[in-house]
Amino acid sequence: MSMISAQNRHFYWKEEDRRFIVDACRKHWPEEVNEVVHRADLACRNTFIFTHRWDMERCEEEVVFQDGINWYYRHNDDLEWLVMLNRARYMGELGQAYWLTGKEKYVEGYIRLLKDWMRQNPLTEEEVLSAADRAYNVKDTWRKLDSGIRITHWLKGYYCVRSCSLWGTAEEELFKEAVKRHGMYLNLAYVSHDRQSNWGFLETNGLFQLALMFPELEESTAWLNTALERLVDMCQIQVFSDGLQNEQCTMYHHEVLHCLFESIWLGQINGIDIPDVMSDTLNRMYTASLAFVQPDGHQPMLGDSDGTDMRDVLCRGAVLFSRSDLKRMAYERLDYEGIWFFGERGYDRFNQLAATDPDFTSIHLKDSGYCFMRSDWSAKAQYLVFDGGHMDVIRAHGHDDLLHVSLFAHGREFLTDPGRYTYMETEDRKYFMESLQHNTVSVDGRTISTYVDSWKWADAAGPLDRFWNSGPGFDYVQAGHDGYWRLEQPVQVLRQVLFVKPDYWIIVDTCRSNGEHEYTLPFHFAEGLELAVQENGAIQAAAAAAGGPVLHLIPLTSVRTETGTSWVSRNYNEKKPAVKAAFVQKGSGFTKFVTVLYPSKEANQKLPLVQEIAVLDSYGAPVPSHLATAVSVQREQSTEEIVFSHQGPRGYMFGDQHLSGEVLFVQKSALPGNEVKRYIVKV
Repeated sequence: MSMISAQNRHFYWKEEDRRFIVDACRKHWPEEVNEVVHRADLACRNTFIFTHRWDMERCEEEVVFQDGINWYYRHNDDLEWLVMLNRARYMGELGQAYWLTGKEKYVEGYIRLLKDWMRQNPLTEEEVLSAADRAYNVKDTWRKLDSGIRITHWLKGYYCVRSCSLWGTAEEELFKEAVKRHGMYLNLAYVSHDRQSNWGFLETNGLFQLALMFPELEESTAWLNTALERLVDMCQIQVFSDGLQNEQCTMYHHEVLHCLFESIWLGQINGIDIPDVMSDTLNRMYTASLAFVQPDGHQPMLGDSDGTDMRDVLCRGAVLFSRSDLKRMAYERLDYEGIWFFGERGYDRFNQLAATDPDFTSIHLKDSGYCFMRSDWSAKAQYLVFDGGHMDVIRAHGHDDLLHVSLFAHGREFLTDPGRYTYMETEDRKYFMESLQHNTVSVDGRTISTYVDSWKWADAAGPLDRFWNSGPGFDYVQAGHDGYWRLEQPVQVLRQVLFVKPDYWIIVDTCRSNGEHEYTLPFHFAEGLELAVQENGAIQAAAAAAGGPVLHLIPLTSVRTETGTSWVSRNYNEKKPAVKAAFVQKGSGFTKFVTVLYPSKEANQKLPLVQEIAVLDSYGAPVPSHLATAVSVQREQSTEEIVFSHQGPRGYMFGDQHLSGEVLFVQKSALPGNEVKRYIVKV
């Protein structure tokens, strides 16, 4: 590989783009500019908050160091606050604030914090060498992934402040020493486990960038080659063919995506030959992000994830790969960070790119097990997430949420994942991780898997019998799990979800056991919703203010309806009260819940007639309800009749139809012509 010279390197933001970057950000993203300058002002006063949308562990509470910074300080005894302090996003923002305002106080702040950190956090050669023998980290301020993140933020700020007259020879030499120290550590600290963890990408992105941007260092060629080899290796190990990172967690999927984006983008503008596997992997990761983006532009809170607005991610992917489908769900103009990355040319490229609907609406990510049912690509779309995948490959950031569903309709979130809230070993950590706080059936009040601690599960359940089919009039998914096989009287659980496009869902949950159990089907709602329970046990969920969409949860089996309160965490360190409901019943042998999730645009909209109907076998004999369930949904424009067989594929007569299969769907139009559509959903 040919190395670039120090004179020919092109760093993050081009100097000739400086005026455009400043003007465009101030014009189009004034709130982002104000946030960056505010956090930089605080850092100049030794005061820190972590409120950037992609701060992995946010904290809005200001922490002030009046007598000098203690880089080992744990606010509220949380290690994550310490590592956020040492990841140093504020260093990049100090550089940006200098460009945005022209004020030298931000350069002074950068220099002071650089000197203070280097003075208080020495790393001896012996410690660096010992990193190769350690499975984890040298010390808290030098955790490997944090060191990789830190140097990328330092580099971003460095490029902005180095043009200031306050930046002299002494500062340049100190910064090169910092780069060299980080390079030596990141080169040696990498271990085999990092290859399948987001840590590996976070470390290696830092190593790649420092080696690329400081070719004058003696070790830079070796470091750059090592970083590229690791990135190629991790692309093949960590990212499924369906594009999702193997921890199956939207937050860390995007952390890995961001690292890969920065390495590829920075390599390209510096003439480095980027292996095809890296670009192909990043492109697939963007497709996975597009698959799961919610109608409101946020990522679903799957596993240890916050509900972050991810449209900026899609903006940058649209520019890098000229993908009009990514632009469809991105912002109308290039995002704040995208302007810094791509400058005026990238801004113009984004504007010239057409926004087109992706070539899919609903999709099954077959390796990770997630299914996304979507009516269209508008902000008012009907949207449901189904989790039919493993907890995660390394059991680090996955939650006990097998068969969970979240749901949007008519521009509002109704059913939600609770989020993560904290990594501290507390009851809150357990609460947000366990299956009881997810929208999936529980047995006898037991969790699907057994929580041990923040990073460990016993009896981790695995998915079973997963199946997906999608057609012009429906989406269908089913899966079970083995989580309740460990009980003295084991239970076999299966969930089936049918989306009658583009309007509503039917969910059938079946439980089989030789013993008697109490089964609970919970529904956790987004904040701001109120519940009304009808005489038949049905639930109406709507906003507290009058008007707007309503979600109707209609049970077709005899259940007891319960309501209560719950918590939702959209961001780390933040939780808000919400409401929940549950359908409860006892049963032995075969027990089922049949639930219609019917969203309406407004409260006074006429509801369909929903009922369970008789089903006959091919000889005309009645089929008992434990062998087949038939549902009729009669609306003004159409009537749907659906059969779920609980005994495998059979021939069934229902309504005036006779079809064979395991899941059968007939739609009859009430309009002139009486068109009938028949679907064999599952043979």
